[in-house]
Amino acid sequence: MNHIKKLQIRLDEVSDEKTRKWFENYLKNVISYRGVKTPIVAKIVSHWRVDEAIDKLPLKKQMEIACDLIREKKAEDKFAGIIYIQKYLSNRLETDILLQNFNRLYDQGAFWDWSTTDWFSIRVLDPFIIKSEDTVAREIGSWYKSRDLWQRRSSIVSFRGSAKENKHLAIIKRNIASLVKEDERFIQTAIGWLISELSRYYPDEANDIVSKHFSDLSYEVINRHTKYLPDHKKLKERKRKSLR
Repeated sequence: MNHIKKLQIRLDEVSDEKTRKWFENYLKNVISYRGVKTPIVAKIVSHWRVDEAIDKLPLKKQMEIACDLIREKKAEDKFAGIIYIQKYLSNRLETDILLQNFNRLYDQGAFWDWSTTDWFSIRVLDPFIIKSEDTVAREIGSWYKSRDLWQRRSSIVSFRGSAKENKHLAIIKRNIASLVKEDERFIQTAIGWLISELSRYYPDEANDIVSKHFSDLSYEVINRHTKYLPDHKKLKERKRKSLR
């Protein structure tokens, strides 16, 4: 029995039908769940890593196992792989190896829902960008050109931490300008997320983005993600009128 199958058995042993139904309903059934909450997944991964001596394997082999988990169909399996990379590999593997594996995951279609994509973006890619040289920000930022929707979303969401720290604004603004004309909701809401973050810490930067791209931003973005801007109510009313 391989390592992944052994982890899946552990997850199934603690799965809960009510939890499964709640998650699948919340995600509108775009991805299947086992019914295991995230803190429990993290705890199981921690024990499984030691019990199965995975921590003794070469780091590249550990990364292979983690990526295989992310390629699995169930959400908790994917979360387990993401947690493994976040906790045990991100600070130990060379930058080029990490980037090669991350790109390969998108190329192979490992992501197909916003929840898992955002988990990977926030838990792995965001801190990777913050702690690395600018070459990493430029590489992940270049994903805005990807044909894969979820990789394009990651090219924005992964800069949430950067927005808080007022870093990589040139990349953030370029990616927003390049993607904002897409009507795709998951691109629009990704842009909205960064606008929201910027507006809390650097309102002038956020206001500049909203002003420049107002006509292309969805009503959802204006309504939900500009609430920290002083002109939030005026922006909502202006957008309503533009849609009549």
